[in-house]
Amino acid sequence: MELPTLTNVRDINMSKDTKEQNNVLQFEVVKNVTLPLLKPQLDVPVYIKVLDPIYLGKKVEQDKEPATIANIVNLETGEHCQILVPAVLAGIFEDEYPDNAYVNKCFKLTKHPKASGKRYHLFTVLEITVK
Repeated sequence: MELPTLTNVRDINMSKDTKEQNNVLQFEVVKNVTLPLLKPQLDVPVYIKVLDPIYLGKKVEQDKEPATIANIVNLETGEHCQILVPAVLAGIFEDEYPDNAYVNKCFKLTKHPKASGKRYHLFTVLEITVK
């Protein structure tokens, strides 16, 4: 869901007189507090723009480390989302883009099956431009 900058809303709870006087309520979205999660599927590319540096989420379970998260835009839909960033993908970004240089860049990410004997998925990462 793309964040609108200015939206018109009709309030159905207003009286008829109030509606006639104040027909349209205008507001501006300040912050999208809840973001959906984009989950890449095996061998299906996703096209994203990274909005902020990768960060650690909240610790939810006592015996597990917090998830590594990135705020992104799904370039196919324009929706602002979050993506869980596995260690392999985080390592690629950190090695290839020091000092968070991946922020505000666009990428094609493809998640691949686990290699035999490995516990993690491999990723293909291509930096792209939007035309």
